[in-house]
Amino acid sequence: MYDSSLWNPEDYITKAEKYGTATVEYFQKVMDSKLVIDQSYQSCQGLLRLAVLYPDRIENACRRALKGHRFNYMVIKNIIDNKMDLLENDNDRKSQYSIPAHENIRGADEYR
Repeated sequence: MYDSSLWNPEDYITKAEKYGTATVEYFQKVMDSKLVIDQSYQSCQGLLRLAVLYPDRIENACRRALKGHRFNYMVIKNIIDNKMDLLENDNDRKSQYSIPAHENIRGADEYR
């Protein structure tokens, strides 16, 4: 078992800063999500392990997870396991699926 008296929020934030601003923000949200901050330390430990294993992916995973409403270890683990952090961002994907120009397609002016 871990000695929780050795853990404190500042240490986790300092370690998260190494990976980027989204990682810091995600760690903060994990710690804010619990009534008693000591309850968040195990999730933070897991997040740090993931950051060490995937240093080039943790920032994108946290950025994606910040769009959601749940903030814990499993959210980031699922994003990394399913390679969702490697997907292109939403704006690029939307422009990829635009309707092509065609003479048989009516525009918005036709429906006024």
